[in-house]
Amino acid sequence: MPSTTPSSTDRTLDQVRAGLRDERRVASLLWRLEVHRRLAEDRSALNQSDGRLLWFLSDGRPRTLREIADGLNLEQSTVNRQVNAALSAGHLRRFAEPGLPARLIEPTEEGLALYEAASARALGAYADGLAALGDDSDEFLDLLETFVGAYGEAVRE
Repeated sequence: MPSTTPSSTDRTLDQVRAGLRDERRVASLLWRLEVHRRLAEDRSALNQSDGRLLWFLSDGRPRTLREIADGLNLEQSTVNRQVNAALSAGHLRRFAEPGLPARLIEPTEEGLALYEAASARALGAYADGLAALGDDSDEFLDLLETFVGAYGEAVRE
């Protein structure tokens, strides 16, 4: 992955934008957003699966592998592989609770600290984007929510 992403101030994009129908412009913008998001993910201290596991477990409630799989809507074999990798990295710990047949999984202090730092960085980038909108950020969020809902309905048809 390249170490940079296309700049919104790049004038060569003006030529591309000028001839696009609205739906193609949206597709182009969302593609560019995805390129930026992947760069941010590549620069993150956590990989996507570790981040997802730590997010899910950040409420402080230990869970079994089955509960994690159900909660994240993933196959148990996928969760088992991801949890084992996160255990090896020191992000999670597995322990037995008396009276329970299955062992429980919870984040380590180091894993939670890493998750909080990675989340703060990611959310900070979103905050910067919203700040660029100034007073229009609330309207943007309302419109984006409407768009995402309508798009979701369209792809489910």
